[in-house]
Amino acid sequence: MKNMKSKSQAIALLLFFCSILFAQENVGNSTIVKVGDRMPAFETLSLSGKLLSSNDLKGKVVLINFWATWCPPCRAELPLLQTSIYDRIKDPNFAVVCISRGEEKDVVKKFISENKYTFPVYLDGATNTYNLFATKYIPRSFVVGKDGKVKWASAGFRKTEFDEMIKLIEAELQNGEN
Repeated sequence: MKNMKSKSQAIALLLFFCSILFAQENVGNSTIVKVGDRMPAFETLSLSGKLLSSNDLKGKVVLINFWATWCPPCRAELPLLQTSIYDRIKDPNFAVVCISRGEEKDVVKKFISENKYTFPVYLDGATNTYNLFATKYIPRSFVVGKDGKVKWASAGFRKTEFDEMIKLIEAELQNGEN
């Protein structure tokens, strides 16, 4: 009986690790823009209707974050994005670009208002911008350096990874290259 329980636990553990490896492979396969690639050209509208072009971001360190109101990991990440990044990193050479993927303007506007977020929010209802970066999974974050190249790409939300991303953003801002 004890041996049977050990085998069951071993099988469960093996299945758990296989699922992690499979998920990581799927994330990799669904990521179009990878570290070292140039940021793709895009245009997106803010909640207030202002057009943002990737050309407006040249020479800046940029955090591009794709999210949705219905996504539990996104909901866990957004408060930290507000307090640990947007409220804290005040640098004219840094831009936060939070893009709501596949949602209607009214839904996004209500969510942002209810949560009192003040970071810039852009809309990608048809997922045109998102599809330049990836094919599935959110939240997704991409950190672009002053040189226009992607320095960081992640899918999902893990606090330790989020903290590493903040360190990378700060290091990129210290980098004197343009």
